[in-house]
Amino acid sequence: MQRESETISIISITSTSVILVFGNSMLIPVLPEIRHDLQLSQVQASLILSIFSIAGAVTIPFIGYLSDRFSRKNIILASLLLYGFGGLVSAIASILQAPYTFEGIIFGRILQGVGSAGTAPIAMAIIADLFSGNKQLKVLSLMETTNSLGKVVSPLIGACIALIMWHYVFFVFPLACGILFVLFYYYVGKEESPSEKIIFKNYVRHLGGVLKGNKYYLMTSYSAGALCLYLLFGLLFYSSNVLENKFETHGFLNGVILSFPLLFLTIASFLTGNVLGKFHGNIHRIVIVNFFLLSFFLLGILLNKSLWWTMFMISLISSSIGIVLPCMNAIITNSVKKKARGFVTALYGSVRFAGIALGPIVFGFFIDFSIPTIFVISSVLCLLQAILCFWFLEGKKISMSLPAITNWFSMLNLPFQRKKQKG
Repeated sequence: MQRESETISIISITSTSVILVFGNSMLIPVLPEIRHDLQLSQVQASLILSIFSIAGAVTIPFIGYLSDRFSRKNIILASLLLYGFGGLVSAIASILQAPYTFEGIIFGRILQGVGSAGTAPIAMAIIADLFSGNKQLKVLSLMETTNSLGKVVSPLIGACIALIMWHYVFFVFPLACGILFVLFYYYVGKEESPSEKIIFKNYVRHLGGVLKGNKYYLMTSYSAGALCLYLLFGLLFYSSNVLENKFETHGFLNGVILSFPLLFLTIASFLTGNVLGKFHGNIHRIVIVNFFLLSFFLLGILLNKSLWWTMFMISLISSSIGIVLPCMNAIITNSVKKKARGFVTALYGSVRFAGIALGPIVFGFFIDFSIPTIFVISSVLCLLQAILCFWFLEGKKISMSLPAITNWFSMLNLPFQRKKQKG
């Protein structure tokens, strides 16, 4: 019975990641219909996605303080209520078709964004509080897997609902948040409360010391997570637009096609989570290699303009992102002590939100300006990120002597060495 209760508890905690993903991914396949019905520009349409992430990014650091000051569980419960209420506001605004429908949807999306700040980012801190060792790594990876699974399922849900009427998509949020609220309330235990009350002034001073002492390590880790989400949601927005305008696919078919890259993301996250414990000593190297791969894959998209090639390359990009994100979760949650963990994981959630917000806006701008330019810029960003990870993440563990560098590259050659020995 205790094991069953723990399983439901883990499902409840990791499901916050699915709820978070619903906020944007479910709307992507129906965004062209929303834009057409409300007569919106590309930038206005992208704002329906981005405002959610912007609100979350701004709010998360404050939620992080509250989660370190009070109960993380109570913060998540309150956040789920606000998230669901924001969805209800957007749903009512969309159905009324009043002169200010767009503004009403945006207001609801802001409320959702604020609520989302207290879901998955704080759940990461709860996982670090309640679990340790390999189990912690597995639950963190499971969280990234459910996040990826949510990205696969949510476009299909949105596309299916759009077959009836796109306005009903917003009603999914209060329904999903209500179910998760009940599960979280009854099955997730409260983490251990802080032994002393944290005064905000002292808390900020302490965090300043934490950030100063780990500034390059944390900033590099944060930028890695943000870049992955920027690429993912920028490419999803780009794909949705290309499918609608160039290949003339609509609604449900859009959702099905977009689910394939996200399926690759889910499988990669799941497999990474299962083997991460075995390769924990090489976690930084795994991140570095995959950023190099992302740089090449982004340029590869430009080699062919056909639908199958575009979706194939985006699927490869999604796979690499699916490998990087579980690694970054493990790096971030174990980078500081418990006292600052809520803030550090929340700040990580904030920069991830910033990446999600920037993706559709930047790609939306370059769709009308120069599509090759955005892929070249993104490729260069991935290359720079790989270099940063080498210097500031892996650089903490290896010296920059020639033997150390030779040893680092020999790790990449290990499978070939084994084959040679067998021969």
